Amino acid sequence: MKNFKINCHLHICAKMAIFVLLLLVSCTKEERPPVNSDSNFISSISFSKTENSTLTIEAFGIIAGKTIYFSLPEGVPLTSLKPRFAISSGATASYNGKAIESGKSPIDFTETVTLRVTSQSGKSSDYKVLVQNGRLNFDEMLYSFMRKYSIPGISYAITKDEEIVYKQGLGFAITESDTRTTTNHLYRLASVSKQFTSLCIMKLMEQGKLSLDQKVFGSSGILASQFTNVTPNAAKVTVKHLLQHTSGWKSDPDPMFTSSFSGQTLSQRIEYVLNSPQTEPGTSFNYFNMGFGILGRVIETVSGKSYETFLKEVLSEAGVSDIHVGGDRAHRRANEVVYYSQGGTNGYGNPMEIIAAAGGVIASAEEMMKLMFHIDGRSKVEDIILPSTRSVMLTPSTAYNRYALGWRCNHSSLFSGSWYHSGNLAGTAAMWVMGGDGINCVVLCNSRSYIDGFDDEMYVMLNTLLRMASSTSW
Repeated sequence: MKNFKINCHLHICAKMAIFVLLLLVSCTKEERPPVNSDSNFISSISFSKTENSTLTIEAFGIIAGKTIYFSLPEGVPLTSLKPRFAISSGATASYNGKAIESGKSPIDFTETVTLRVTSQSGKSSDYKVLVQNGRLNFDEMLYSFMRKYSIPGISYAITKDEEIVYKQGLGFAITESDTRTTTNHLYRLASVSKQFTSLCIMKLMEQGKLSLDQKVFGSSGILASQFTNVTPNAAKVTVKHLLQHTSGWKSDPDPMFTSSFSGQTLSQRIEYVLNSPQTEPGTSFNYFNMGFGILGRVIETVSGKSYETFLKEVLSEAGVSDIHVGGDRAHRRANEVVYYSQGGTNGYGNPMEIIAAAGGVIASAEEMMKLMFHIDGRSKVEDIILPSTRSVMLTPSTAYNRYALGWRCNHSSLFSGSWYHSGNLAGTAAMWVMGGDGINCVVLCNSRSYIDGFDDEMYVMLNTLLRMASSTSW
């Protein structure tokens, strides 16, 4: 009986303890308010044909950080579209200070739209939404490239049979002012400038003012009076050697783009080259930027004009006027993009006047394609160089069959029967292809990534654009 009372007592005490514990927990919950989340992101956004009667497809946005890209079929009005979106749990979305609901609130997307996502805790995050009409299969490939490599803006154009069949500006030319990119924006071309220098040399050759086999240095050289102290090998270098990168000099270091040469004039850099190691000219290929810097001086000496002045004269024959030698940010042209450097580099660190003939030209996608029509050897638009001149310009050297006179060629897999070139500076990436089948393409970027694979992926992207263009009914 005694044990029974003890057990009952213990049982009652245990129940009371549980009651007190539950009471304490209950009180604790009441005293601590729920923690609100700071999460305020958009995880997906689309335009559904269910909520948008003008659409015949489901369009999905490509989210690149805090920028969202959309291309909708050509002809679809952008004035009243209802976006369907998924945002952080408990967060709210608004536009121009007014709350919006997924799939219900119409918005005018003809200009850049800023959507604000506000978390439960009150923290906000803004997303720029860029919607435009275009060819989805083309644009979305470029959007993915921009997202992967943090490229703010791209201009590109595709031509077929000497007509621009598709052109598009994507993203921002100037992020600070939300200035949208167009195909008339100017970009630094970097080494794509070399094809312009080659064209100038071809025109001087046609005018009978120089020959490709003419010596550049030495007693009989074009620059004989400017550079008198030359080695026997340097005296053998011809105009063609410089165009082909077979001069015997190597970019080790590269006087054109290495920071240790900062502040030096072009003449000082040429003097450095003339005193640097050199192999027998014409025997081997070594990509040599300074060779085109020297060619810029050749053009000025032979023509009696500045490189830019003579370049503009040549381009005027093709009706091209908005191509120039670039400058620093303070001298940015009104329709020129801003360059956004990555990896700690300086997008405005290169002296454009000095590197002009090797990498200092600026141009737009449209003007480049207009020029392409006048040098592509096709019949619809008259070329500004003779067929024989074009053949010489595009014939690879005997030392290296993948480089002609300023043009790359004979790619092992991507650009069979085509001529092409890419260019990279801090804040700049450019590439164009002159297709042997009459399909050409240019892509210009206002940033340049240093992630492994960037250059290779750009090559593949141009190849894909060309193949898609070939199979598309325009």
